[in-house]
Amino acid sequence: MNLAVQGFYEKEVGQPKVPAVAERLTAIDGMIAVVCHEADYHATLVRAGSAVFACVDSMRVRRQIFRDFQEHDWPVFFDGRMAAESLRVFCIDRTDRPAIDLYRQALFPSHEAYREGCTARATIYRAAMAAAILTALYKHWSMHQSPDPHIHFDLLSIDCCR
Repeated sequence: MNLAVQGFYEKEVGQPKVPAVAERLTAIDGMIAVVCHEADYHATLVRAGSAVFACVDSMRVRRQIFRDFQEHDWPVFFDGRMAAESLRVFCIDRTDRPAIDLYRQALFPSHEAYREGCTARATIYRAAMAAAILTALYKHWSMHQSPDPHIHFDLLSIDCCR
C-alpha cells in the first residue's frame, strides 16, 4: 500500500484496500451500509437498476464492465481514468447512443495503456479530482440533468476539454 500517494494511513499498511476503504466510510458515518466484495469483477455482483462506476486499472476489465452495462438493466455507467498528468471522466447514460459510441471509441487494448506506478507523482490529487468529478456527474445524472458524457483534464496545462 502506498500511503502518501493513495491517501491511506500507516495503520492500514498490510490491509487490503477494499476493507480499509469500507472501514473509513463507516468511521465517517456509522449509518452507511457497506457491502464489500473482495473478488474479481463479475456482472452478478451488480444489482439491476444500479449506477455502475468502473474504478479499475485494467482496460480489459473496463471493457468487460462496459459490455455488461450494455447487456444489463444498469441505467448509467461512469468511468474515471488517470494517466501521467491527465484524467478522463465518462458518464454514459444507456439511452444516449452518441455517448455510448464515444465511449466505445475510447476503449483500447490493454497493451496500449500508459504505464505508471501508483507511487508516481500526483496520484492522490488526480484520484481526488476524478472522484469529485464522478460524484458531481452522478449528482447531475440523478437529478435528471444532462451531465457531459466525457471530460478530459490536462493537469500540466490546466486545460479542460469536453
